[in-house]
Amino acid sequence: MGNYMPINKAMVSSKSNEWATPQALFDELNSEFHFSLDPCATSENAKCARYFTQQDNGLKQSWAGEVVFMNPPYGGNTGRWIEKAWLESLGGATCVCLIVSSTDRSYWHDYIFPYASEIRWLRGRLTFGEASSTAPFASAILIFDNRTTQYQKQGYRKRKEGKWQYILV
Repeated sequence: MGNYMPINKAMVSSKSNEWATPQALFDELNSEFHFSLDPCATSENAKCARYFTQQDNGLKQSWAGEVVFMNPPYGGNTGRWIEKAWLESLGGATCVCLIVSSTDRSYWHDYIFPYASEIRWLRGRLTFGEASSTAPFASAILIFDNRTTQYQKQGYRKRKEGKWQYILV
């Protein structure tokens, strides 16, 4: 058995794609937005009094009227979480998202660049949870709220079965 560094539960492991939000970052954002919902939480790391766990499936719940803080699991479903945040913002929710700033991912081009009200690029790399080193990636804060443009309110294109279709909302 080789040498290894134990990984804090707050950090990611090969079995998890969950990264605990740095408390200082959350506190700073919370002082600005006053969050009411964390749709991507566990009972151990929830940042808001109201939260959804994986069993609750925040993608299937309504976020109407909420001020949402979202640090989605980093992996294959990130695009679905970003799409959900944008759609919920059209219904009145304010959604603030902490994500990996991998701008080569399709969800950046499909949802973030055309629809985010604001993108805040974080300088350097975050230290998640109680880790002793920084994450191996840069992060960004996305804000989807009622500042959407008329273009955004008219509809959006969604890729389905290899084709783009225009969906009115």
